[in-house]
Amino acid sequence: MAARAPGMPPSRRQALWFWVRIRLLTARRIVQDALDPQVRTWPRVPAGASRLRDAPVLAEVRSPLWTDGRPDEFALVAGKVHNLRLARQAFDGLELPPAGLLSFWQQIGRATRRRGYVAGREVREGCVVPTLAGGLCQLSNALATAAHRAGMALPERHAHTARPQGVAPGAHGAVDATVLWKHIDLRVRADMPWRLEVTMDADELVVRVRAFAAAPPAGRRTIAIDAAPSTDRPQATAPPVARGCLSCDETACFRHAPQRAGSADVLAARAILLEGVAPELAQAAAADHRLASGRWVLPHAVTPGQRALVARERAPEAGDVMPPAAAARLLAWRRAWHLRWHARSPGRRQASILQGQAWQARRAAFALRPVDVELLVDQAYLPTLWMDGALAGRRLDVWMPALPMREIARRLDAAAQAWPDEPSLADFRPDPACEEAEWQALRGARRIFTPHHAVAQWAREMLSAEVIEVPWQCSPATAAARGLAASPPLVVLLSSALPRKGSRELAAALRHLQQQDGRAPRLGVLGSPPAPDDPHWAGLPCVPLGYRSDWRAQARAAVLPAHVEHSPRAALQALAAGLPVIATPACGLPPQPGLTLVPAGDVAALAQALRAHAG
Repeated sequence: MAARAPGMPPSRRQALWFWVRIRLLTARRIVQDALDPQVRTWPRVPAGASRLRDAPVLAEVRSPLWTDGRPDEFALVAGKVHNLRLARQAFDGLELPPAGLLSFWQQIGRATRRRGYVAGREVREGCVVPTLAGGLCQLSNALATAAHRAGMALPERHAHTARPQGVAPGAHGAVDATVLWKHIDLRVRADMPWRLEVTMDADELVVRVRAFAAAPPAGRRTIAIDAAPSTDRPQATAPPVARGCLSCDETACFRHAPQRAGSADVLAARAILLEGVAPELAQAAAADHRLASGRWVLPHAVTPGQRALVARERAPEAGDVMPPAAAARLLAWRRAWHLRWHARSPGRRQASILQGQAWQARRAAFALRPVDVELLVDQAYLPTLWMDGALAGRRLDVWMPALPMREIARRLDAAAQAWPDEPSLADFRPDPACEEAEWQALRGARRIFTPHHAVAQWAREMLSAEVIEVPWQCSPATAAARGLAASPPLVVLLSSALPRKGSRELAAALRHLQQQDGRAPRLGVLGSPPAPDDPHWAGLPCVPLGYRSDWRAQARAAVLPAHVEHSPRAALQALAAGLPVIATPACGLPPQPGLTLVPAGDVAALAQALRAHAG
């Protein structure tokens, strides 16, 4: 078949012949690799188990994600970023021994639509064409450049025949390395053990090489095929700029697709992934159209508890709330059954909650599209979405109603040291990998939205993100007649009598008042009361009330000395009814009239506050 003349668009017959040749060459390479014992897939090593985690960085390459290409080719650039988001997971954390051969395609496998890859940019015969899994060359370029700078050999490397608009030719000594399944490959070998790290933030792809060895001189940096220009010989001629099928003037070409053209201002979208619509978020979204706009992805609800948590009816009218699919309904039943099964197992209840959130996070990630470049994500989804790579290449806002898992564990560890005989304070700790994933996601967030005052304070101290503290919302309540005449006075614990809610400190404070003053206030418990045989509550007057009782009319004061509290709804109701509330900063309430704050774990301060308000 005659070769295509330079500058002429390809015909369908020429494209078919190209497709046949590629398939034949791919088949030959598959056979060759199957017979070559050096070509293998290398396992990823978690950073916590790596001996090279703290090794010096021999080379680091950063390449922008969104600034290359024409503005009207945003759809293909977004597809490229999505493909990089999937592909980088195959390389992040690789550790190779001396003389180990890294093959790009052997490591990543075939990039197919079934595996989640979408149309991106591919340079083919001088044109930028929409191709499934297009854009992976940005990863191969960065990998080849980092390996070259670290003094490694590139037994195989192929250069592009053209470059997309906006891509500088060989900038800063970059090595050009194109790939095409599977016969056009990039292969790397080193004479030392080394670790590869591939990360993405909202704007950059970062490839980093670590090894306990000094980078060798430039003369040892060998590249076998299409050798890259070195410092001791003139720079090769830069490849020409490729035309784009979305924006070129070759309207007769069968690949011409102007209908897919569009800029980021038109095509970029926002997705909102939440466990539920809290009243505070609903109020903030109603006041800020930018926060409300976007596709809202919420779980399905099949039980009363799930319906109260999800609260689809609170979603703002400006938002596009996606209807639940059949798979979402099945997942809701699965979560409800899993939580009920482990409800009475010490430590397993919280683990089942985290497991259900991980299931829901992956279900929500299925709704994401390549053009969803901005996300508002529930804190509960962060560990899973970070570990799965769904947050890479996107600008992230976080709805953060609670402290991060690592900080909660630290506070519970301190409480467990104060009360070593209380097993419930140490019966569960999250997986360290989940804690680290949540922390890394929070570090990469652009904005943090929270109603929790303690969370806002922690975020301002620990994160670089903008922290937006939204006010707590509480349904209007009429002032209740306080039980001033009751003797002894009634103090209401605004939770169950659990050690993480400060029950041990509360019992110690009541016993201190009983010993010092000859009597102690009666304690009403809204949630589960202490066990009858609990020796710490022996001799202390305690009555169960329930959340639906008229406790606001009976109480002299309310107390919540918690070590951990995410949603102080009962405390908000008490303050709205005019009751004095004694709480810890961990409850998330900002300083205000009627609220007395005491340090978590401080029995003396708690006893003094109880004496002042319920003496």
